[in-house]
Amino acid sequence: MISGEEIYKSALHTFANEAHAVAELANTVDKDNYIKAVQMIAECKGRIITTGCGTSGACAKKVSQVFNCVDRASQFLNPADAPHGDYGMIREGDIIIIISKGGKTTEMINLIPVAKLRGAKIITVTENPDSPIAKESDLNLILHTGPEACPYQCLSTTSVTAVFALFDAISIGCMLYNGIDKDYFKVVHPAGGVGAMLAAEAEA
Repeated sequence: MISGEEIYKSALHTFANEAHAVAELANTVDKDNYIKAVQMIAECKGRIITTGCGTSGACAKKVSQVFNCVDRASQFLNPADAPHGDYGMIREGDIIIIISKGGKTTEMINLIPVAKLRGAKIITVTENPDSPIAKESDLNLILHTGPEACPYQCLSTTSVTAVFALFDAISIGCMLYNGIDKDYFKVVHPAGGVGAMLAAEAEA
């Protein structure tokens, strides 16, 4: 058991660690590849299919939800179900976004040849540029997030925050690239706090 002060000290370490990793994205993410990724996703005529295993899979689900909010039709592909028929969701013109910190996940490696056969493009987000997944992808976004906030380096913490920040930026980039404005959100987001804000603005 640790003291209250030690609990708070741990929190401060986590805040600082994750904030640093997000700030470093500006220095570590390849500019040209980032721009290409935004353009590919913004111009995609198919769907944006996100996938990953474990914590990366949880990230992929969140990323898919945000893409739908900015008019990029998106769906999460469960890697466990994929080889049992769900590969069939992949169509020519789709973009597969693979999130894999180490880039060696077997399910993701097995997905790539099927995606290519089906005519989809592959964007990978990983910290390992020499990994099998990175080498077979059409475009890579390589992250360098450093150590996790977890003192044992067992929990995906800082790396997850960096992935979320990266895709928040990509989603906003797609929104701006495609000229999405508040009128769009009045249609797709009429509920909740956002809907109330937009309704109040319309009445003002």
